[in-house]
Amino acid sequence: MRTKQIVKGLSNNQKFRFILTAKDGTEFGMVITVQQMSDCFATSTARLAVWHALEQLMTRRIVDANMGTPLATGLVTDANGFRQVQVDLH
Repeated sequence: MRTKQIVKGLSNNQKFRFILTAKDGTEFGMVITVQQMSDCFATSTARLAVWHALEQLMTRRIVDANMGTPLATGLVTDANGFRQVQVDLH
């Protein structure tokens, strides 16, 4: 039986880099796969912020593909109590 895609449009083995910047200025980041997202975060707030940013990136890539423009490979956004969430595909 085939494993369900966790994030639409991405393989579960797709690597990406994320950097979370908290409101107090502390930063945390690493390179993980989509499948590792559920295991590597200490808080659900951090996991949700990265998940939300990754889904925004994939939505932007779908729109870019439909418009015939170059596909976005990264995104910086504000989400879920963090000052900045940065996501880049590898």
